[in-house]
Amino acid sequence: MRPRLAASIVGLIGLILLGNSGMFAQGFAGAITGTVTDTSGAVLPGTMVSVKHLETGLTRAVEADPSGNYSIPSLPVGEYELTAEKMGFRREVRRGINLVVAQEAVVNLTLQVGSVVQEVTVTEAAPSLA
Repeated sequence: MRPRLAASIVGLIGLILLGNSGMFAQGFAGAITGTVTDTSGAVLPGTMVSVKHLETGLTRAVEADPSGNYSIPSLPVGEYELTAEKMGFRREVRRGINLVVAQEAVVNLTLQVGSVVQEVTVTEAAPSLA
C-alpha cells in the first residue's frame, strides 16, 4: 500500500509543477511588438527593429515581416530604447519604453523618407496620474 501512496504523491507533485511551468516562464519577461509604416501608412517590410535594455545593455534585433509587423518576445523587465532602420528612411529611435512583468508593449513606428544618417528621436512620456 505504501508504494502506491508514494507513487500517487510523486505523480501529484509532478502535475502541479507541470501546471505551473508556464507561469514561471512568463514570470519576469515582457514583449515589444508593433507595425512599421511610412508617413503614407504603407507597411515597411524588412525594417530592422532593435531594442536595447538600458540597465544591462542587452540588445536584440528582428526584421519586420511582409506585413510590416515585428515582435520581440521574452524581454526582461526594465527600460528600453527601440531603434528602427530601413534604407531610404530616417532612423527612428524611441526612448523611455518601460516594460513591466507580463506586459506586451505595442510600439508602432512611422518612418520618414530620408537618409539613414538622419535620425528622429521620440522620448515616451510617462502617463500622468490624475
